[in-house]
Amino acid sequence: LFNSIIDESWGELHFPHPKPTGESKGRSRVHADGDWHRSVQVWIVQQDHTSRKVRVLLQRRSTFKDTHPNLLDVSCTGHVNAGDDVMQTILRELKEELGSNGLFDDYTIEEIKRNYVFRVASSIKGETEKYGYFICNEYQDVFILWWDRDVRLEANLFAPKAKEEVAGFEVCYGEELLKKMRKDSEDCVP
Repeated sequence: LFNSIIDESWGELHFPHPKPTGESKGRSRVHADGDWHRSVQVWIVQQDHTSRKVRVLLQRRSTFKDTHPNLLDVSCTGHVNAGDDVMQTILRELKEELGSNGLFDDYTIEEIKRNYVFRVASSIKGETEKYGYFICNEYQDVFILWWDRDVRLEANLFAPKAKEEVAGFEVCYGEELLKKMRKDSEDCVP
């Protein structure tokens, strides 16, 4: 697995920008055909006030997912639907995947935009028992939202509206997550 971090200043000579083709397909067809598509990744993190370490919210993907079922993944992630923009997608996914409990109602689009980190191109191949072979080619817009609530970031604060997408949540320290990722943990989405 190789990911290339891209930036708009690189230009098309170095890496293609995600440009809409005008064609739209359902999620399962996009993955079956290996089409490049847009997605968002929102990492929800909090600095532990005692240890000063960073804590990260992870979602456990549903067993019904067509790619990487039942694995730990980014706090909130999703495809950008045809006609939507990245910000609309983030607001939709925060409610669908993390719940409509009002915890994210005070995040404005401007605040989310300020937490943009980078765009990455990711190409992952795999296979699931239920859906078969897939190629997930994505341009991922990555954001980090700092949990600035008075309450400690805990998995039980969240209740996904879309149970077919998210099975549950876990919180771990950033150092633990990096160790898992470096070891190619079978419990995490690559």
